[in-house]
Amino acid sequence: MNNNMLTDIHRLIEKYFEGQTSSGEEKMLRDYFAQPGLPDDLKEYAPLFRFLDNESKAIAVLNGIRLDDEAAVRWRQSLRKYGTIAAVAASLFIALILLTPETSSTSQKGNYVWVDGQRITDPRTVREYAELSFDKVQPENDIIADQLRAFSE
Repeated sequence: MNNNMLTDIHRLIEKYFEGQTSSGEEKMLRDYFAQPGLPDDLKEYAPLFRFLDNESKAIAVLNGIRLDDEAAVRWRQSLRKYGTIAAVAASLFIALILLTPETSSTSQKGNYVWVDGQRITDPRTVREYAELSFDKVQPENDIIADQLRAFSE
């Protein structure tokens, strides 16, 4: 190792302990003390700068995790907002259908279902088909809750 390099390192160490180094100069010190084969007069500083190097790497990882967590929170908030909007829209749509007066002819009034192209008007059969259909429907809140649970796992 040449004398200029050692002189520069000694100067940077002095500057560091006076609190006048830039972040780039501190990185140079951390990199220098991370290598093997240090001169005897500088070995006592190696643990300090290796610790600082490890700490800066740990902080960078933690900052990355924090940014990922913030993005996840924003995603969950937007999912919750859009889920609420969808639930309100579905409720309004159902209310509109239920409250709209029937304007069809008298032959179309009453309860009925269409199965395989045939109109079924028997109230008991209509009820059975309706119950089967409702059993297949899952509430919107459960879907959103399931998605949030899957995301947080």
